Amino acid sequence: MAILSINIPRETVLLTTSEMNSSKREKSEIGLPCFMASMNDDLLNNILGRLPAKSFAFASCVCRSWNNVSCRILSRPMIRSAFAVGRDVPKAAEEVLDKVLSKPMRPDFAIANVTSISMLEEIQTMIVKRVGSRIPIIVSLVAGILGKEACSDEFRKLNWDNPTDDDTTDVEDSAILLTIGYTPGLKVEVIPIIKRDEESFETMGDEFVMDIRKYVSSVSDHTAPIGVILFGGKFQDVEPIIEKLDYAMPGETLFMGDERSQFVYRRANEPISARLNNPISGSARILAGLVFATDRHKPPNVGEIRFHAMISRGISPVGPRYKAASVRVNNLGFFAFLTAKREGQPEILDGQQLLDDINNLLGNRAEDAILYIGVTKRRNCSVGSKKPKPITSLVYHEVTGGDEHCLTVQGARIRTGDYFQFYYSDPEAARASVNDVSSQLRHLKTELNNSTDRVKTEFVGGFIFTCCGRGEPFFGSPDIDGSPFLENLPESSFGGILCGGEIFRSSREENGRRERSVRQCLHVYSAAYLLVSYTHPSSSSS
Repeated sequence: MAILSINIPRETVLLTTSEMNSSKREKSEIGLPCFMASMNDDLLNNILGRLPAKSFAFASCVCRSWNNVSCRILSRPMIRSAFAVGRDVPKAAEEVLDKVLSKPMRPDFAIANVTSISMLEEIQTMIVKRVGSRIPIIVSLVAGILGKEACSDEFRKLNWDNPTDDDTTDVEDSAILLTIGYTPGLKVEVIPIIKRDEESFETMGDEFVMDIRKYVSSVSDHTAPIGVILFGGKFQDVEPIIEKLDYAMPGETLFMGDERSQFVYRRANEPISARLNNPISGSARILAGLVFATDRHKPPNVGEIRFHAMISRGISPVGPRYKAASVRVNNLGFFAFLTAKREGQPEILDGQQLLDDINNLLGNRAEDAILYIGVTKRRNCSVGSKKPKPITSLVYHEVTGGDEHCLTVQGARIRTGDYFQFYYSDPEAARASVNDVSSQLRHLKTELNNSTDRVKTEFVGGFIFTCCGRGEPFFGSPDIDGSPFLENLPESSFGGILCGGEIFRSSREENGRRERSVRQCLHVYSAAYLLVSYTHPSSSSS
């Protein structure tokens, strides 16, 4: 009788009506339970796959054949995202949880992004109640979100820092974006960095790398993860830690994320969630990474999850290269004050002279542009007791002012002798770069769709980390950063957040010279795209 309680979609029943009405005698002799039990697996898969999660759970207990089909449905890789908005936080959270969990799923991880600090721990508790304590969870505070709304499936971008005239959302409302994923063949865990007392960033970076390696070695035959999604602590300088991670991980390991946020997390199978920072204890939440590692015990009938990463850059260089002549850092380490020389010239320039140089070159664009200096940093790096090796990285520092004494920039890790160039926020370059990302995605889609008959590849979902400054006022039109997914994968599930600094691992040639590869992990005015695909094993696709 449990079979009769399942809510089978009406269109599915209509598909089978002709078979049930072959004769009046057969119709009277064959009941619905008998008919359902005799269906082939393909039709049963079609029916069970449409059921709500609770009905699906009941159906999987009916008999062995139904359970087998249910297990195959649950083995499909998937990433689901949706957001909800409202003043009633529990109601908005339930709405987005109902949407994301509306279909059968076996979750491996959960990421929630919220716009109110009061929501952090409450949302985490609600997620645990719905999905259990077996999966890692990160909940972060963000400046805004983009994705498909739970109630309408329509794409929207909401920026709580810079609401536009066309955005009818009340900024006093709260929003939650929930992303839950199942990635068969991978193990997932949260690896955090908690700063205590006077612990140095050097030590924390070493510990972070070693903790990731230790976790990967415990679950995988590989020495490094395939990817890490990172969430940095608000007002924390994660540059030295990201530098360590970039130095220690092989080139094929992807990592990206939000440089500055406030977050709580829960590791898999831990009885207690990590709570917000406690100023009395002196601890501070610096960084958390959601680590994806290949499963040592991956069954042979499970395919391969792949991460595809692309970036849209939104700044352009302007002017000559300079060399820092003097650098002074304030006591708190938040700002650096510097003078500089044009490359190859002896004259030392103060802050006003440097700004005059750049403003003259920018002309009428100078008033709207946000200025940065991109500093080329050559530093020795090591992990643990290994011998340090030199690496070269490009790091952006926002220009906050300048006078007849010095140029003032955010950040403190600049040295006398470092070379730098000015960059400015450039909507035209950003739009062209988004179009390039869309072209890359279209090419990737064509490539995967043309895969052989024996090897099937599908898109699972995606995520976007975009600068909070890249809104409608910047581009002059809405929904630009979401367009690569909307144009190429409109049916795919994806979400995104607005960041205070984007983490995206990449490298580039320095001045066109291949022998000098410059690493770059911390970006500004960019949008980083993560697309997840799944290649089915050839044996199951034949």
